[in-house]
Amino acid sequence: MTAFIKLKNGVSIPLVMADLLFEESALMLTGIFVTFLSSCLYTINAQGFVHRGKYRKKEEAILIFLGATILLGLVTPVLHEVSKLTILLVPVVSIFGIVLVGSNFVLHYSIPSWKQTSTKSVLIYLLGVFLVILGFLLSIYLGF
Repeated sequence: MTAFIKLKNGVSIPLVMADLLFEESALMLTGIFVTFLSSCLYTINAQGFVHRGKYRKKEEAILIFLGATILLGLVTPVLHEVSKLTILLVPVVSIFGIVLVGSNFVLHYSIPSWKQTSTKSVLIYLLGVFLVILGFLLSIYLGF
């Protein structure tokens, strides 16, 4: 006999499926966190390897890249636990909004010719903020 879990909106799903969905979602969110962190440590563009706002030589780039890989490898288990907590505590719609704002910021930070304040960028930021607020409002008023 299969055990079911009943969601707040009344939908019942098999417990095995719920566990799998939760774990896969946590892994995806962990990947997003690692990507955000790596983009803060260095960027790679058509001109070269940038760390702390300066272009680096090949030797420096290799050391920075390996150091970042080791560091991110060490913090990934912690980020995975943070991802699990985030999924449990933050509404899914709000998570999408946060990821949208973060992604837009990281892309614009990585590509110097893209302006953070262009009309399209501001609209993306506003959509992300709207999703964050909407997620929390749905959580409060509808129990999602």
